[in-house]
Amino acid sequence: MSSHPIRIWQAKLCHWVSQIGLVDTLLYAFKRIVCSLSNVVDFDKYYFVSQRLNNAPLLPEGKGKSFDIVEITSDSVPSHPCPRPVEVIKDRYQQGAKCLAVFKLQEFCGCLWFVSTEYKEDEFRCRYRLPNTAVWDFDVYVDPKYRFSPAFLKLWDEASFRLCSEGYKCSISRISAFNPVSLSSHKRMGAVEIGWACFLKIKSLQFSLASIKPYVHLSWRDEAMPVFNIQTTGNN
Repeated sequence: MSSHPIRIWQAKLCHWVSQIGLVDTLLYAFKRIVCSLSNVVDFDKYYFVSQRLNNAPLLPEGKGKSFDIVEITSDSVPSHPCPRPVEVIKDRYQQGAKCLAVFKLQEFCGCLWFVSTEYKEDEFRCRYRLPNTAVWDFDVYVDPKYRFSPAFLKLWDEASFRLCSEGYKCSISRISAFNPVSLSSHKRMGAVEIGWACFLKIKSLQFSLASIKPYVHLSWRDEAMPVFNIQTTGNN
């Protein structure tokens, strides 16, 4: 009987290793341990991925005709359908972000956000600076009721079409290394990894280690936050 918990632990470990690899599994264990010890400590690892934009829809012809795409402007902040705090919504618009939402018979189904030039990370202290042919997409949300519907592909196809018409070539985003479902879904759509970054924050002290410049960074305040210059691959 005493070995039963050990077998359960081993099974969970093997599952995580098969999903995200040994290194990221160890980092995930580190995150669980340090974050459980104190509420002033936070840790995460992000992969940066680049998704090529194109005018060819991913949604099969004839699908998703009952869904409508609407750009929601900053005038709609008080009644914004995106399930985020009002202050967060305001900050996104102040950064120049745009929001596309998908509706079915006037019922909100989901939304996605994107911004060009630069994006301020909302979980740690840093900025991502983008090439002029790329946008940053973030906080893709689909209501649970519509997660197995054409809502997301309808939304993505419209965003891709609009951005291509404005001259953008790809969309960049960051995904937690500890979210294998999101990573695999992005890869199925053709996204490629272009870098990674780890963040450890203890109160106001933040340490970052990344595969892109600045590779190593230490800061105590917003004025000294790192700025990551994101570069896409030749295929994107």
